[in-house]
Amino acid sequence: MGETLRHVIPGHMQCSMACGGRACKYENPSRWSDEEQAIKGLYSSWITDNLLAMARPSTEIIEKYDIINQFLRYSLKTVINLQRPGEHASCGYPLEPASGFTYRPEVFMEAGIYFYNFGWKDYGVASLTTILDMVKVMSFAMQEGKMAIHCHAGLGRTGVLLACYLVFTSRMSADQAILFVRAKRPNSIQTRGQLLCVREFARFLVPLRSVFSSVEPKTHTVTLSQFLTRQRHLLHGYEARQMKNVPKIVHLVCRLLLDIAENRQTVEEEAPEIPDLTAEVEKTVSQQALQQLGKELRGKGIPVLLSRCSEPSASIVLSQRHHLDDQLPSGHQEFKFLWQRQCLDHSIANANKPRLLLNCGLSASDSALHTLDSRWQQLAWPPMLLSTNRCISQNRLAAESPDLHSSRLALTPESCSSPKPDLTGSFTSLEEPKKEQERTPRSPVFRRRVPLKETKRSRSLGFSGSSTTTLSVWQTEECRDEAQESNVPFIMLQTELTPEARRVLVAKALAMDIDAEGLSDVILAWQTELNSREGAWERLCLERDPLVLSALMWSWLEQLKEPILTEADIEMLTGNSHSPQNALNTMDKGHRQTLLCILDCAAHLMKLPEEVETAVLNHTIKAFTGVTTDSENGQMIYKALQELLILVLDDLRRKAVEAMESP
Repeated sequence: MGETLRHVIPGHMQCSMACGGRACKYENPSRWSDEEQAIKGLYSSWITDNLLAMARPSTEIIEKYDIINQFLRYSLKTVINLQRPGEHASCGYPLEPASGFTYRPEVFMEAGIYFYNFGWKDYGVASLTTILDMVKVMSFAMQEGKMAIHCHAGLGRTGVLLACYLVFTSRMSADQAILFVRAKRPNSIQTRGQLLCVREFARFLVPLRSVFSSVEPKTHTVTLSQFLTRQRHLLHGYEARQMKNVPKIVHLVCRLLLDIAENRQTVEEEAPEIPDLTAEVEKTVSQQALQQLGKELRGKGIPVLLSRCSEPSASIVLSQRHHLDDQLPSGHQEFKFLWQRQCLDHSIANANKPRLLLNCGLSASDSALHTLDSRWQQLAWPPMLLSTNRCISQNRLAAESPDLHSSRLALTPESCSSPKPDLTGSFTSLEEPKKEQERTPRSPVFRRRVPLKETKRSRSLGFSGSSTTTLSVWQTEECRDEAQESNVPFIMLQTELTPEARRVLVAKALAMDIDAEGLSDVILAWQTELNSREGAWERLCLERDPLVLSALMWSWLEQLKEPILTEADIEMLTGNSHSPQNALNTMDKGHRQTLLCILDCAAHLMKLPEEVETAVLNHTIKAFTGVTTDSENGQMIYKALQELLILVLDDLRRKAVEAMESP
């Protein structure tokens, strides 16, 4: 009844009845305790360490309580005003004629505090796309510092926007966000429409956030064009410009692969980190509170679905994975992947015990690299790129983990003395010593925020030409004895991959069709992480295994609703194979830029062995067309597209060389 009456009672009467008219309680500091005035003089509350909800300030209050200096002391850098000019003219202090608010926004701006005004009808709701724009602006503004939000009382519209922001940034459920805001600021989010708004916004985000449609939370499969449209809704600022026509996962994986190939580190931006509210949510949002909210929602005619109380949300489960990774017994970190596999297998058999998933990390498995090696044994590698008289030692590995078993690095005795280098070796040396990393330039291409928690990079230990023989203790000693006989210091025999070798190994990972047992679990874990938890993209930047990165990218391309290149596209491309640029121009812009992103990555790996380059192109053709070589007309399609893509690749490689040689 109260919500209905608001639509028929005049505004000045509402002010008088609800908050006291000119003696408005929300604008009278004497009506509130010190605990209810996070900023002295304003009815205000900290929702998080960086977000302040407050009643509207006024010129008189700003001057009397030195509000500006208080804001500066608390590092509040942004004010968001959700009122419309002229609103609540009968409440509290009079409106400023120039602004239509109870204060002049210029007062804040002159002090270096940013000001945004999103006019939002009192007791009303905004459209979901408008709210999405608001929370994106908030995410951008939070990079400058803390933020204060107000409407009139700082309860209804302010509470809705804050709850939606928490849903957007921390992946809380709608009900969790509502209760969290109310726990910090009682009586927030007042009307049925406002409660519905938060819930609908959370549902609105589910398909927009979905990266892998087949992974929880599952969504309908989409085409590349549909995905890019959704992506444009979520991205803002630098990312929105860089990835307007390229899926984020393709763009990011290609940049990370080049960083690995060139031994660059990802640039870390010092930006305010998004707080991890998991523990506080668990403490603040009890099951009893959720049940009480359910009663309130049902009382307002809002349907409530029964929730599985015994299962924590995916975000809470995933948020603790990295913390529990460190709980392995001391000295047994080398068995981490085995622990993860046992954990994952056990969790599948015990779905009602989701905590067992927490240890399942994201490091690449030895078995995956073992498969990479065994498959590439079939290629006849020429003796090049590496010094021919070196033997891979475990000095560096032993320094990192004294108990590291020798079977982690597979070599044959012949590999210690054979003059033929073993390029089918591993990514062992892709992790360079720390001092060398400090001298290596950081990648200027992709910038990211500092992750919430320290995340360990995966280390992929390698394998030699033999898929069955492991390096035993006597083999290590044989290498050492040989080094002593040749009067060459043993430490000098440690394999140091040349830049050319690093590029070839990354290309081999990019070319591989990964279906090895073990790696599929890692890929599934990453897919779930990217779908379910904020900050997953930042953690993906720390992944240093090119096998995992490339497999993740290919798996995304292959799960699209339809192939990127249709039969009509293939005909258009092959019909213009004499002119690569004309051929590419026949494609949709998003399709073209996605293809060029992958080819440009391959081009920056410079000149590759012919069989590796062919394998990379074949994998690209398979991912973009869904056609296999053994299908009808498959060989013909591959041959025609290869001829075109080789020309494009050569052109991109030439441009990459010119860019490197230019001052």
